[in-house]
Amino acid sequence: MGMLDGLLGRAGNLDLGALAAQIGLSPEQLSSGGEALLSRLAGGSVDAAAAAHGAAAETGVPADKLQALLPALAGHLGSEGGVQGLLGQLTQPGGLLASLDKDGDGNPLDDIAGMAKGLFS
Repeated sequence: MGMLDGLLGRAGNLDLGALAAQIGLSPEQLSSGGEALLSRLAGGSVDAAAAAHGAAAETGVPADKLQALLPALAGHLGSEGGVQGLLGQLTQPGGLLASLDKDGDGNPLDDIAGMAKGLFS
């Protein structure tokens, strides 16, 4: 399970296709671009605009569409403070991404990679 899937799970009945349609992307674009964006934001060392541009360069998904993902997620998750509140929840200890950090080392990416590896073994 990736970061985007984890957040969608917290949003209740919101699925990838519905969110993709809301911001004008295909589900495949949203999946690749969203994961790249969230992984850049997970460390908390880059701002949302820089993360969107980096993810866009990596995946080919337009940066403006990736930037539209954050307010859409914030709205569906009911994040107080909008996008800034969502970013705070993503990066703070005990935040949304912390639930994906199974070994508690502060980095959910290794745990997500481990979960993905388990799917293919």
